[in-house]
Amino acid sequence: MVSEEIKNTFIGYLKLNSHRITNERFLILDAALNIKGHFDADELYIQMKNEYMNVSRATVYKTLELMSECSILTKHNFKGDRTRYETKIGRKPHYHMICVTCNKITEFEYPLIEEIQSKICADNNLKTVDHTFQVFVKCEDFMNCENYKRLN
Repeated sequence: MVSEEIKNTFIGYLKLNSHRITNERFLILDAALNIKGHFDADELYIQMKNEYMNVSRATVYKTLELMSECSILTKHNFKGDRTRYETKIGRKPHYHMICVTCNKITEFEYPLIEEIQSKICADNNLKTVDHTFQVFVKCEDFMNCENYKRLN
């Protein structure tokens, strides 16, 4: 269940930007925030349909974009053809390693990255707005990765 604070943040953003406030959007908000890890719009749409929720694919896509714009979700492009999302709520800064063979995403925290970033910004009289750090890897045992096995 979505907290009142998050719901109010979303309502405020929708009102401020003249977007419609609908029950369908709140179903999507709740479903998205209950997913652990990374997901794309189609995965969320299919999950909601499988749970007999009446939502349109277009509204799922648009609502995820709105949730990203108001900082409820983080939007990622991991060199793939689909945008992936994850919740920002209650998360510490973290980074991603993505296997180019199986697409497995490994998250890690490394506070030194924030320190370096802050120093570089301060040295150049800049203010951080957002940041991302992604490392593309091959699993050590890439021959057992799902994508590799499927292709060979």
